[in-house]
Amino acid sequence: MSVAVQHLSNILTKTIANTAFNPVLTAALLWVLTKGPPAVRDRLFERFATLRDPQRLSRIVKTLKWLFALGLLGSVNKQLNKLALNSWRIRSEKKKWEWNKEVAVVTGGCSGIGELVVKGLNKKGVRVAVLDIQQLPPSLQNYASIKFFACDITDPSAVRSAAEAIRSTMGAPSILVNNAGVADAHTILDTSDEWLRKVFDVNLLSNFTTVKAFLPDMIAQNKGHIVTVASTASFVGVAGMVDYCSTKAGVLSFHEGLNQELKHRYNARGIRTTSIHPNWVRTPLIKSWEKSLRATRSSLIEPQTVADKIVNQIINVTGGQVFIPSHAARVALLRGWPNWLQELFRDGVAKAVLQGTK
Repeated sequence: MSVAVQHLSNILTKTIANTAFNPVLTAALLWVLTKGPPAVRDRLFERFATLRDPQRLSRIVKTLKWLFALGLLGSVNKQLNKLALNSWRIRSEKKKWEWNKEVAVVTGGCSGIGELVVKGLNKKGVRVAVLDIQQLPPSLQNYASIKFFACDITDPSAVRSAAEAIRSTMGAPSILVNNAGVADAHTILDTSDEWLRKVFDVNLLSNFTTVKAFLPDMIAQNKGHIVTVASTASFVGVAGMVDYCSTKAGVLSFHEGLNQELKHRYNARGIRTTSIHPNWVRTPLIKSWEKSLRATRSSLIEPQTVADKIVNQIINVTGGQVFIPSHAARVALLRGWPNWLQELFRDGVAKAVLQGTK
């Protein structure tokens, strides 16, 4: 799919959603045309000759009724999605959270999106434990509320040791942001065994390790928030980044399974979970194919945008599934598309990525 087609699709989607399928707008038009003040209706009929034709007016009213019904159904579905992903809670539980007493763990917090998340949480008064193999950057130093724990999250024993150190020095964490990730553009045959192990260890298996280390304390308090930084790649596999897509699909599966176990095994509905699915983000992760993305005019998201979404989810005490940009949520419907459309979509992305492998 060409970039021009994608841009046109985005514009059309937004236009239709904001007008034709807006139940407030269609309901207002229906009311004016059928029940509205005679003076208003007369003015409309004078201006638009089509409305003076009874048959055409009947078809317009019928169309508006369908658009209203579909728009209303869409709005209800959207609200049900939000409720379901927020453990079916309607009332806010912000009162249970005292931000200056909360402790957050952020993996990969020394650079990129993770560093910005640490800054954002720190501004809200949250104490933050940073887990990374890199050293703490100058921008995060000299803060009493930010502590660095050198930790290789691919090593379960190192994570357990870091968790013990965090609990003894800062207290039991109530927030976990699994942000660390690696990526590189290459084909399946060009993927080394060492890299394959690394990408799965960092992007997927570390989520199991960190959750095992920090979730028990959250369950004991029936309070917490686990953020899984996934990707739109969770929903689509393309050439040139098969290993990365596989890990992100696995991360989504992990996140969904975690939700189920929190509800049905531990009855810990006070623990929120959020999965984050950004499109291409301007970070070192896309360095190997950034040039080809620019050549195809693919939109790049700023890391700050993603970090702000993560921090807002935490501060608002709201679980959910966040796509960045929001219209990228359409990729979640990909598996329901006809196979020929799926292939066209994957072809467009694959061509852009493969240019970065040459």
